[in-house]
Amino acid sequence: MLVLRKNSFNAFWGVFVAFLLGLATSAHAAEIAQDDPEKMVLQLSETVVKALNEQRAELEGNPAKIKAFANEYVLPYVDTPKMARYVMGRYWRMTSEAQQQAFIDEFTTTLLRSYSQSLLKLNINSVAVQPMVEEKPGRVTISSEVTQADGNKSNVVYRAYLDDKSKKWMVYDVMVEGISMLLNYRKTYDSEFAKIGVDAVISSMKEKNKEFNGV
Repeated sequence: MLVLRKNSFNAFWGVFVAFLLGLATSAHAAEIAQDDPEKMVLQLSETVVKALNEQRAELEGNPAKIKAFANEYVLPYVDTPKMARYVMGRYWRMTSEAQQQAFIDEFTTTLLRSYSQSLLKLNINSVAVQPMVEEKPGRVTISSEVTQADGNKSNVVYRAYLDDKSKKWMVYDVMVEGISMLLNYRKTYDSEFAKIGVDAVISSMKEKNKEFNGV
C-alpha cells in the first residue's frame, strides 16, 4: 500500500508543474511533439529530475523566473481555459466573457503560485511513465510512478485529450491515488461562489496572486 505524506497531493501536482518547467533545461524542448500523449509525457519526464536538482536554488523564491518559464513552456501543453471552465461548473454559464477570462487568468496564476512552491521541496530520484490507457476516443490517462530519495513511491496519473481544432494532445488534470486535482478545485470554488459570488472570488484570487505577479 502506498503511503503519501501530508500535503503530498499538492506536492505531486508540483511534479506535473515540474514536468513543464523542466522543459526550460532541455535543449530539445522544441522537438517535443503533441501528436502522441504517452510520448509527450515520457519526454517531459526525462527532464524533471535534472530540472529540480540543478535549478532548485535558481527557481526558489523567484516568481518572475517561474512565471516566465510557465508562459513559454506550460501553456502549450496544458489547457488551462478548459480546466477553469470545469472548475467554475454551473457558474460558467452564469457569467460574462469578461468574468470568465478573469477567472481563467487568476486560476492559471493560482496553480503556478501554489504548486511551484511545492515542487521545489521534492527530492525526486526517478519518474517511470507507464503505457497510456484510452478512456474513449480522444481521451487518455497516463500513469507514472514517482520515486523520492527516501524510497517513497507514489502513483501520479495524468489525463489528456485531443483538441479537435489544433489536433494536439493537451493535459487537463492530474490524479494522485485517485484524487483529482480538478475535482478538488471545483468543490472548493463552488462553495466560494455560492457564499460570496464570482466577482468577490476573482478579487480574492487576484489579491493572493499580487506578490507572485510582482505587483
